[in-house]
Amino acid sequence: MNTHRLTAVDFVRGFSVLIMVCVHTLWMYGSSYTQGQSLLGEIIHLLGKGTAAFLIAMGISLLLSRHHSPRALAKRGVTILALGYGMNALKFVLPIALGVLPESFINAYGWQSPLQLPHYMYLLGTGDILQMAGLSLLLLSLVVHPKRSPWLYIALALLVAFVTPLIRGWQSGMTGLDYLSDLFVGAQFNVYFPVFPWLACVLFGLALSARLRQGRPLARSALHLGLPLLIVGGALCLWDKDTHFNDFFHLGPGGALYLSGLNLVALGAIDKLLHLSQNGPVQQRIMTVLTYCSRHVTSLYITQWVLVCWGMAWVGFKTLSPWQCAAMMPVMLLLTFAIHRLLFVRQRQPATTQPHTHKVID
Repeated sequence: MNTHRLTAVDFVRGFSVLIMVCVHTLWMYGSSYTQGQSLLGEIIHLLGKGTAAFLIAMGISLLLSRHHSPRALAKRGVTILALGYGMNALKFVLPIALGVLPESFINAYGWQSPLQLPHYMYLLGTGDILQMAGLSLLLLSLVVHPKRSPWLYIALALLVAFVTPLIRGWQSGMTGLDYLSDLFVGAQFNVYFPVFPWLACVLFGLALSARLRQGRPLARSALHLGLPLLIVGGALCLWDKDTHFNDFFHLGPGGALYLSGLNLVALGAIDKLLHLSQNGPVQQRIMTVLTYCSRHVTSLYITQWVLVCWGMAWVGFKTLSPWQCAAMMPVMLLLTFAIHRLLFVRQRQPATTQPHTHKVID
């Protein structure tokens, strides 16, 4: 296994981090017209479909990391869950309690100030991609093993995808259990990334990782796995969009297969392009930035979300025109990197990552 394979993964995940900041800037600052009718909104939402790249890269990294024992994965899962709820407190609960966020943001939930304890608990419990990642790691700690066949992970991914419509929205009638159920199979927007079906993306990445451990080339393996998923998932979405891709956050089986396949094919194509391209100074600078993003994906995710939400105190909620929003995106990127380096980076780290040190999620 060589470092070139990891370069392709870092490229995809690092680029997704940059797009992520732009997507969240659009969501919180862009006007309704900017988000739904402008060319900028269409482009950013299209690029935002690369969210699955985070989860596929997470799956790939599971077996490339030296820390893939059940205990290490479970411990990491608990840590990610804690970070997710800490992020919710920093980006929602604290600024609202201090009166920082605009009333229009609160009104978007159908609420009015001052908020009551149930409102704050709702915001604190919002299910984001970190909650999904943490719970997924806890589940995968039960099945991940370096010697297991890729076909096992593919079968589990298909099972997760196709069982989702059968259990989506299930509730027990007990408040605490209902919230846990929402995290796994929720259909409402108190949870944006339920474990089902998004766990399927992680499992497809895990299947690819298992193939890499068998000595298979990344590009060929990614294309062989991704193309059938892209074709079958795309066909299902065309056949019945309401079931398979009516809601990006609560996908049906076809949507999960389509996005997984799309991102796997993109990963394979990028790996080929990186292999063919000359490693000049410009490419090295780009990879330095993307590798930094990939290695610090979790802390960058938290940094940019907190920054975007607190920024509503100055920008407002859904106020910017397309041109204003486009101008704000590089500003938010620069602020994110500046604050992240100030808070999290203690010393300059090398631009390359060795296979045995590639982490599941930073």
